[in-house]
Amino acid sequence: MPVEQWRITEVREVISPGEDAWLITYEPVDGDPDAGFVSYVPKEAVEVRAAEYGLTSADEALDVILHAPLLAHAHAAGELDMPSPALVDVATARAQVAEQLATCKAKYGVVTTAAAGTGRAATTADPLQVIRDRTRIDPVRSATIRMEMDRYRLAHEADTENGGGR
Repeated sequence: MPVEQWRITEVREVISPGEDAWLITYEPVDGDPDAGFVSYVPKEAVEVRAAEYGLTSADEALDVILHAPLLAHAHAAGELDMPSPALVDVATARAQVAEQLATCKAKYGVVTTAAAGTGRAATTADPLQVIRDRTRIDPVRSATIRMEMDRYRLAHEADTENGGGR
């Protein structure tokens, strides 16, 4: 039976010389009890997703990040198009990701956080709180990231119009 609901039960911080990241543990609420997995998320991903999709809060970016692993199979199988925020304007990118999230939640599963006092999550009410507490979406940095993406998109469009995309 496929898993319809996933619970985030643990978030561990990884600090390394090359890249700081979060290890996020998913456990199935229903379906195959052995289907759990851990997702590696670079710390900068929250701010980058916010810039890519015009999001303004860590919670919005986390929603995108947490559901992305559930969509990987659908993307690989060609059932869903891969989002391409660098190739579209921010409004279109935001609409694309909203559609992907709605499809994910309807067909591939919903991600929630562990309830207080249950299982391994007994030590914290919301394992994602550590990410929220340590993440700040800097509007200037976010705008800079988006501006670079828009510059890339415009250069790509100009190249394609001039026959460079052949």
